[in-house]
Amino acid sequence: MNTVYCINMSWFIVVYFLVNGSWVEADKIGKEGWSPILQKEYSLCVEKTNESNERFKKIAEYRDIELDIKFKCECRENLEKPSNINCKERNWFQKIIDKIWL
Repeated sequence: MNTVYCINMSWFIVVYFLVNGSWVEADKIGKEGWSPILQKEYSLCVEKTNESNERFKKIAEYRDIELDIKFKCECRENLEKPSNINCKERNWFQKIIDKIWL
């Protein structure tokens, strides 16, 4: 099993925008109100990112425009609760189950 524990880390929904052909994190381009959002657990993070990505995909299709936003789950340092330890990389089996159920 290939499991890596993230010490002092948490799962966050991170927003990316397509800028000049590259995906750039919203915080790095000064997009106000698009900061990473802390999630309680991995499965909730994946569920919410999937819902958001699908919603914005439908909006782009309806407006007949290029999709220029995406959401990802990322394990990052939690500055608000530095003693939190709840991130770990998913092993291959967990990733398959995630694709089926999430």
